[in-house]
Amino acid sequence: MSTPPTEEHGRDGFCERLQRGNDAWASAYRRPEVNGSAKAVVLTCMDSRIPPLEMLGLAPGEAFIIRNAGNSVTDDALRSLIVCLTAMECRKVLVVGHTCCGMRCPGDLDRRVSEAVDVEGLSAGLGRSIEDLGDWLGFHHVPEWEWAERQADRLRDLLPRILPGLPVRVFTALYDLDSGRVRFAQPSQKRNMRA
Repeated sequence: MSTPPTEEHGRDGFCERLQRGNDAWASAYRRPEVNGSAKAVVLTCMDSRIPPLEMLGLAPGEAFIIRNAGNSVTDDALRSLIVCLTAMECRKVLVVGHTCCGMRCPGDLDRRVSEAVDVEGLSAGLGRSIEDLGDWLGFHHVPEWEWAERQADRLRDLLPRILPGLPVRVFTALYDLDSGRVRFAQPSQKRNMRA
């Protein structure tokens, strides 16, 4: 296991850099509207190159953001969605995939993760057996657009069963890391669009 790089005298410059960044941000900060004013949820990838609010032209407070590796409908993502759709009264969900996603075209990422993870320790920690680590992590060789649409379809199937009578609309989009553009699926295009 590697340790974070340190500057002279053993200090970790990472937190200091973040503090300077926060100081600059806080100097112009204006408190957003009350949490709960948002009526939409965005499920997207944790990739640090994705700025969910900015790429959609939204400000803090306008959408709830759920992020995980590969914009996947996991148990935890579903838990957060249920809170947003019930307690926060959201009625729109946007699943946003992105180009160049390491979870869709992992290269050697899946191997590197598999070599580092003790599957027995993970299984014990979760209280259930993990048979296929790559599958559990979400490494799947599927085109980005197709994956985002699969996740949206999964929500379209699950949400009416979990929250019967709640009118929730689920949309799909793909963020292009090269151009910064977001392409939205049209109902007639959903099955034919590819990254």
